[in-house]
Amino acid sequence: MLIIYFILMSLALSFPEVGYEAGPAYVPDVYLERNATISANALAPSAGLEVPGIMRKIAACESNDRHFDEGGKVVIGKYDIHDIGRYQINLRYWEDKAKKLGYDLYSEDGNEAFAMYLYGKYGTEPWSRSRWCWSRL
Repeated sequence: MLIIYFILMSLALSFPEVGYEAGPAYVPDVYLERNATISANALAPSAGLEVPGIMRKIAACESNDRHFDEGGKVVIGKYDIHDIGRYQINLRYWEDKAKKLGYDLYSEDGNEAFAMYLYGKYGTEPWSRSRWCWSRL
């Protein structure tokens, strides 16, 4: 019996199992796969597809649901001039990522599509500073 134990232990020690840390599970970006088309270098939402209700509330709080001001220029943030568009996406944090993915944050469709990308990836966290407003709507 002791011999069998030593044989099993020697086999176990001679063939160590190499473990690898599990990475994040692959979750396809459903919004991009099902609801977006490439249009003028920006991923634009397909016509007729609904924006989630919470994102409508966020847009209402962030920019009064406007992408352009009265003069036809893209809306910029009151408190941070780096926030642009209907969803007030901050250029300092997101411009490089948006460009890398092909979104044009200055276009209405590109701003909305990137907002949907952020929502799909991070939920409402990118808009947490305005939660006090949109959580009441």
